[in-house]
Amino acid sequence: MKEAALMKRVIALLVLLVAAAPAYPFGQNKIVYDTFKWSVYHSTHFDFYFYEEERNQLQRVVDAAESAYLDLSQKFNFQISKKIPMIFYHTHSSFEQTNVMLNFIPEGVGAFAEPVKNRMVLPIDIPDEKLLELIRHELTHVFEYEILFQGKFGKNITANPPTWLMEGLASFMGEDEDSRDRMVLRDAVVNDRIPRIRFDPQGYFAYRFGHAVFVFMQQTYGWEGLRDFIYEYRNTLGSSVDRALKRAFNLTPDEFDTKFRSWLRKQYLPALIAKGEPQEYGEPFKIDPERPSDELGPAASPSGDLLVAFTDYKEDADVVLFNIPERRLLKNLTAGYTRRYEYPIVQSFTTAAVAGRDVAFSPDGDQIAFFVRKERGRNLLLLNTLTGQIIKSIPMPVEQQLAPSYSPDGKKIAFAGIMGNQSDIFFYNVDDGTINNVTSDAFYDSAPVFSPDGKWLVYSSVGEQYAKLYKLNLANPKERYQLTSGEWNDIDAYFSPDGKKIFFASDKQTGRNVGVASDILENAENAARKEGDTPPPDKTNFAAYNIYSLDLASGDLMQYTDVIGGCFTPVVFTGQNNRERMVFSSYYKGQWRLYSTQTDKPLHVAEKTTLPSAPIAAEQRSIFKSTSEFFIDEEKIEKTRGFKLFIEDVQVNAGVTSDQLFVSRSTIFMSDLLGDRRFIASLDSVSTFSNFDFIYMNMRKRWNYGARLFDNRSFYFTQDPDTLRLDRRQAYRQTGFLGLASYPLSRYHRFDAGAGYMSRDYFYPDFRIGEYVHRRDNFPLVSGTFTGDTAIWKFFGPISGHRYELSASYAPDTKGGTNAGGTLTSDVSIDYRQYIPISARTLIAARLYAAWSDGNAPDIYYFGGLNTVRGYDFRTLIGQHAGFANIEFRFPLVDVLATPIVTLQQIRGTIFLDVGAAHFDGQPFRFARDGRLADAKAAVGWGFSFQFWGGLQLNWDFAKRYDGKTTEGGFRTSFWIGETF
Repeated sequence: MKEAALMKRVIALLVLLVAAAPAYPFGQNKIVYDTFKWSVYHSTHFDFYFYEEERNQLQRVVDAAESAYLDLSQKFNFQISKKIPMIFYHTHSSFEQTNVMLNFIPEGVGAFAEPVKNRMVLPIDIPDEKLLELIRHELTHVFEYEILFQGKFGKNITANPPTWLMEGLASFMGEDEDSRDRMVLRDAVVNDRIPRIRFDPQGYFAYRFGHAVFVFMQQTYGWEGLRDFIYEYRNTLGSSVDRALKRAFNLTPDEFDTKFRSWLRKQYLPALIAKGEPQEYGEPFKIDPERPSDELGPAASPSGDLLVAFTDYKEDADVVLFNIPERRLLKNLTAGYTRRYEYPIVQSFTTAAVAGRDVAFSPDGDQIAFFVRKERGRNLLLLNTLTGQIIKSIPMPVEQQLAPSYSPDGKKIAFAGIMGNQSDIFFYNVDDGTINNVTSDAFYDSAPVFSPDGKWLVYSSVGEQYAKLYKLNLANPKERYQLTSGEWNDIDAYFSPDGKKIFFASDKQTGRNVGVASDILENAENAARKEGDTPPPDKTNFAAYNIYSLDLASGDLMQYTDVIGGCFTPVVFTGQNNRERMVFSSYYKGQWRLYSTQTDKPLHVAEKTTLPSAPIAAEQRSIFKSTSEFFIDEEKIEKTRGFKLFIEDVQVNAGVTSDQLFVSRSTIFMSDLLGDRRFIASLDSVSTFSNFDFIYMNMRKRWNYGARLFDNRSFYFTQDPDTLRLDRRQAYRQTGFLGLASYPLSRYHRFDAGAGYMSRDYFYPDFRIGEYVHRRDNFPLVSGTFTGDTAIWKFFGPISGHRYELSASYAPDTKGGTNAGGTLTSDVSIDYRQYIPISARTLIAARLYAAWSDGNAPDIYYFGGLNTVRGYDFRTLIGQHAGFANIEFRFPLVDVLATPIVTLQQIRGTIFLDVGAAHFDGQPFRFARDGRLADAKAAVGWGFSFQFWGGLQLNWDFAKRYDGKTTEGGFRTSFWIGETF
């Protein structure tokens, strides 16, 4: 009995003797689809990294970047000592493949700059004016990193400036605020939704709030005052906004809030007098009055009784069907989760707003068309209108497709897209699947729509600065007419059913009495304080997008809305009683809604405009030019050769175990400039034992390959059966070198392989003699793993999909003796996880893990405790054949629990059942006997988890042992940190 107890103790404390195969974790695959052959151009202040397809865009990028640097360095009164690396891609689809950021880059991210090497990474598939704004924005971040972090790696890691400061300053210096941006802030001011300066709003609103803060600082205290605030923020201990305000402006946060709000009121409150709410101009569509949601991007059926649009009422972007007369929801056409595509392309939802509608009805009303994100780019999806079934998913050689529109005969679908370096209008031919470039010009074309007779195409096109409407003769595509003019944007065109008018959205500055309202407010304020204390309002702050129509015969221009927020994407159709109606989307009180109205109620008499009498030639149009042009010296262009790794991040963790052993792990992450080559060095210590694990990976192409060198030493405790003293001794050593390879078949599936050589020195349990024996092995090893991961995640964890990993490894026994030439260890394992959603935040999660090892010295697997088989001691189920299963019901309890001391978030509950078993060859084993578990173990229980400081997930479980019929004893508790399966 003593020998049996001794063996159990030995096995229980052995560290897993699994051969060190390449350990690729679960996770979907970020794939480098394209081959990038990089060159670098060295300018005065930048190193520009580009590939051959972008060579003709280099002048454009250099001009914008160097102009931006000269402007910002003067405003900041600061020079950056080192050249700034700028890595640019010709489209957003290519930009998303960058390895500088290893996470997936969603379509809504326009670019980024990182503080370690001041790298700027961006796509350039936007109009020249927008490109200059984008570069100024990201370059401001580089100035922020240099000024605030002073080039210190440690300060970069520990600093945590508020989002509004970093992004607001970048937006202000980038001068990138347009009418859509001002719409958001104007809406927040008018509806009293402006936070205090001490708060840190997140998301898109942080950009707008921060932008306004710095406009206020510059107008009130000048450039010198703005710079003082930035430097004082850097110089205060802990980078405090409170102290920076006091030192720069001699204001407390409350005093600053008072002045800032007064300034905002003067800038934006005239809109409250001058403009109306969208409900004054149309009747709203409603899904659930108790649950706020956003709806936008409408398209009406040919019959005029149905409407499709996008909504987030189920927290994801879905396509839904409305009844127009009753303005109520009929059906969600894309309910649930799918891996046929990632998400629909919806402007202002899943991607940045450009122009046009994101969904279109076919002329027969049987199907709808919209673009979806899939793998490298976007597919055109055709969906059955009534059932929601996918009819066809169409990949295209065109990139960044937007705004589909059917021709009246249903044979063509027009859309905007990018091919090469041009943004043009294309036709997809439904019958043969061919694609034709219709506009093929140097301008930024978007949002096409066919005339009802199929003879004309109207679209928006950006030349020098503003988007204007153009009409193209489909019989002679070179014949084009400019329909609108002026220093504002005209977008989202749509023909009236008779084809005599086009309806569209425009940010032309209007207002029932904007001038009067702003004058009244200014006169009232001047009577209460000295004139000039508050700068007069900027009239462009009132330039909201509204709905207009243009008569194509007379040139009469009519206005239908004049709102505080903005109105977009009008669709016009013949409704009930044969009356012409319109549905449009509008932004108000932080929410997108759809509104329905008649078109026979314009706000005022028609404004007379002059229609073009002749086509306009391409050479008659002007293109935006940078303020400066910089000479490119061809001798300063060179191919990128070799690479140099630098430290990108450092992580250090340390702690003390329950038996007072000190454990620590330090991990160093290194990368080359393009992020294609990665080196990770992990250094561990457990008491006096030290381990290292070095991994190098080359991720330049779809095939990833690399190498791993490791040395892992550990020990276990055994108890002397006579003296009962604990004797610590080394249990094993594993040293090896492995070659690694990984190939992603798709975003969801991947094959990994490894081969190398290992050395083991360890003590192995031998049940035949009841002791552990010393063994030393040197052997080659091969392994392979097939991984699938379709899991869909929300902020609290996985909600749907599955994850699995099938692994196998083999090592021959090269040691001399009677078993020479046999198998040392042969292993197969499976780890399968399934997530079944019940509601938006409630689900059933299941996991099955099984492993089987054979050979002369098979590997040992063990588990128990934590979230494997709860209610049992840590890693007490041990064997060469092992498996366990879990099923959990997960549900929300409390979103936020705030106390004066600490705030807990995402408190969630779990009810679980765990079962598992493990055994060795030669060891008596029965899974169950007489309807009860025998050598298998199980537990039932409940638990809860919550997120703590820094996003750490803390888990507390209460489990009772269970034999299949009854529970045993009381609840056993366990507390652990980390994510569950």
